[in-house]
Amino acid sequence: MPEAVFVANPTAQSGKAADWIARARELLTGAGIEHTFVATEPEGGTVEVVRRAIDEGGARLLVYLGGDGTFAEVAKGILDSQHAAEVHLGMLPTGTANDQGKSFGLAAGPGALADNVRVIAAGATVALDVGRVEVLDRHDHVLFRDRFFDSASIGFSAGALATRNRDRELVGKIPGLGMIYRDHLVYAGALARRLLETYVADVKFDLEATIDDRTYTFEDLFDCIIKNTRVFGGEWVLDPDTVADDGLFELIPVRGRIDFGTKLLANLRHLPIDEVLGMLGIEHSDPIPGARFALTIVSPGADRWPSAQIDGEELLGGEKYRIDVLPRALRLVVPRAAVR
Repeated sequence: MPEAVFVANPTAQSGKAADWIARARELLTGAGIEHTFVATEPEGGTVEVVRRAIDEGGARLLVYLGGDGTFAEVAKGILDSQHAAEVHLGMLPTGTANDQGKSFGLAAGPGALADNVRVIAAGATVALDVGRVEVLDRHDHVLFRDRFFDSASIGFSAGALATRNRDRELVGKIPGLGMIYRDHLVYAGALARRLLETYVADVKFDLEATIDDRTYTFEDLFDCIIKNTRVFGGEWVLDPDTVADDGLFELIPVRGRIDFGTKLLANLRHLPIDEVLGMLGIEHSDPIPGARFALTIVSPGADRWPSAQIDGEELLGGEKYRIDVLPRALRLVVPRAAVR
């Protein structure tokens, strides 16, 4: 077998990742996984580095250490290669949300490295559906095209993500503050501020969604989430019946602040209280599964489109979105308990 390729960013986590990388390499070697190390590249350059490692270097096992952003870049490199069906992706999640790893039962952080390396060495794999998203103008010209693996959303949660990113940039300019106000704390602060802003500015929008040739109309939406894997935002399971290799995603409409808040409470991974909310008369609309989604923002007179995101990265917002599911396009190394 050719050597595996281990991909990570040594400068992440204020430089702490360098120590985690060294520890992970010791564990990989100890588990008999011979590998070469490749540092991530800025501005999406990691995708091409991974593609070359596969097509030119013959790699068939990729291992990443980092968050969902690193996962996405390595996965895109695999899909861009000529041998995607032969390549497996091992996960050492150490980011903020770690939706991919947690969705398949992996723990996250440097303390979980030994267990996660053992998972990679065991070699159990599952397939993962992949989303292809296009943003279009009113004449159906494609403005932007990309792939995603966990979720896409339009509306409040994407706006909160954009606020978090701006806050993180500001915090990084204040010496010492970034060591305290970071990760989930920054996101929680952005979420709270965006919620307060909704009492002043109306953020709701109307959406027409065609899902597998069936059309739905949603009025006064607060948020719209299209989900693939189980975990969302690191802590929520919006649809416990989600299956990552069934060729279907789920559209989850959120109709207002109360719906948003109760959805968060009802779907916390460690606090499943959905039955209690049901006894109180608080119900949620069911997720709508599909393989093809055509979404059109139809709010009249809107002077700006709602924010959008894929896999925790800001997305160019627009009037129309087209999402197609690429079934079982990626293979992940996971705990044996996650293999159906």
